[in-house]
Amino acid sequence: MPSAISRRLFPAVLIIASSLVCISCSGGGANGDDPLESPASPTGLEASSQDGSVVLDWTDLTEADTYRIYRSTTPGVDASGSPLETGLSSTDHVDESAENGTTYYYVVTAVRSEGEETAESDPSGEAEATPFSNPPDRP
Repeated sequence: MPSAISRRLFPAVLIIASSLVCISCSGGGANGDDPLESPASPTGLEASSQDGSVVLDWTDLTEADTYRIYRSTTPGVDASGSPLETGLSSTDHVDESAENGTTYYYVVTAVRSEGEETAESDPSGEAEATPFSNPPDRP
């Protein structure tokens, strides 16, 4: 049979234990912090056609750690699929896999990272370009 002291201490121990459990499980992010907030969407995306490549350039975001590029041959690039490039730290990129005569559509997303957690922005506005081959020299 429990003693009078243990019967009086049990509620206090239960309250303390419950409080510790609630503290350790609060929040949704790493280590009980709030979830990582997504950065703003990149702006100013421009695509310039070259011979066998497309040069991309966009405005730097201070809250972005890296960028991802998505590409499609039809308008309305799906940024939920596999990116063309990931982990880019600069705000320019040359797509050397582009083929002359094919029109490509691009969007860029910004990525914020903290430990194992990442948060990706909504995509930038779309930019398009069609690589071309240099015309032959005129006589």
